[in-house]
Amino acid sequence: MKLTLMGKLIAVTTFALTGMIPWFPSEASTFDEQEVNQEDYIAIARPYGDNKYDLLIIKQIPGQRQCWEEIESNSVTTVDPLLLNFNFAGSCQRSTDSNGYSLRIDGRDLGLDYLLRIVQQNGELVLVGTHRSDPTQPDIVVGRTDGMASGFLKIDLDPGWRFTQRAYNGTVLSHVYLTGDSTAIMAQPAYNSTDSSPDEAMVSESESPVQEMTFTAETQPSRVSNQSNFTSEPSKNPLPPPPTPSQSNEPPPLPSFSELPPLEPPTSKSVSGVVPPPSANAVNTGRNIGTSQSYRVVVAVSSSQDRTRVRSLFPEAFSTSYQGRSMLQVGLFSDKNNAQKAEQSLRSIGLKPIIIQ
Repeated sequence: MKLTLMGKLIAVTTFALTGMIPWFPSEASTFDEQEVNQEDYIAIARPYGDNKYDLLIIKQIPGQRQCWEEIESNSVTTVDPLLLNFNFAGSCQRSTDSNGYSLRIDGRDLGLDYLLRIVQQNGELVLVGTHRSDPTQPDIVVGRTDGMASGFLKIDLDPGWRFTQRAYNGTVLSHVYLTGDSTAIMAQPAYNSTDSSPDEAMVSESESPVQEMTFTAETQPSRVSNQSNFTSEPSKNPLPPPPTPSQSNEPPPLPSFSELPPLEPPTSKSVSGVVPPPSANAVNTGRNIGTSQSYRVVVAVSSSQDRTRVRSLFPEAFSTSYQGRSMLQVGLFSDKNNAQKAEQSLRSIGLKPIIIQ
């Protein structure tokens, strides 16, 4: 049967529109998600090193001591991380790398395929998801700071995005999802990371999955988790579908959630991800590294309050001496960027750390 001219036009239009819609697999994830009160969470661009930023997510435990304070100035909101001034166990939960947060879209956990990073573009910081292995895939825009200022900056999630928490067999875990849907992604402006100069790109994760410890402070023991000012007009180059995470990379069922310790850093060289506080058996504690190049971070403390503040960030910090002065050593790092991140964390609470090479 021959098609009329109108019929041909309808067929061509339908085919073109179908090809523009991102495809997300409908197969269920190993993990579920738990809806949460959005007011209890905040995404923060945390400065470190030389004009770099990483992603920090803080959860406020309801009814407990306040974890942060927001200071609005024009369009940008700065954040005072109050949890750095007290022992926040039982009051706040902090996630600092891909062990503690990841992307989830249309019910799919994309932590194995996309890393979250912060880039500077046209006077603001933008939180994007970048494909780990395929550089031809466009970035997924998640949120932005709506301006620039010094210090910690609040990241406002774009419409269609929200915080949720990972769940497994009915048990809610500490891992935080930045959750969206394909409809919300289609409405985002296309982001091209090549628009940023090398000096502007602020990477908050490595190009491979970060295997560092997620430091959280809860009354229960931490559980293991596996894993521009842009225009508001819709993109003319919609995002292609992210691939289905490889089933071979899916973690096995978790054995028990009540007694598992936090995930510790690997024994391999650290990457450029966020530096968490070191653990007793971790490579970066400074007690058991055997590398040819290392960076030791120490800090002088003049009071028991300073000592408490240091150990709220680095629980395994221990006493040492440097040039005849009594110091606390917070870590020994094989990667200079990680040492600078630890140094910046200490400077943010008013202390003067030293990196010893």
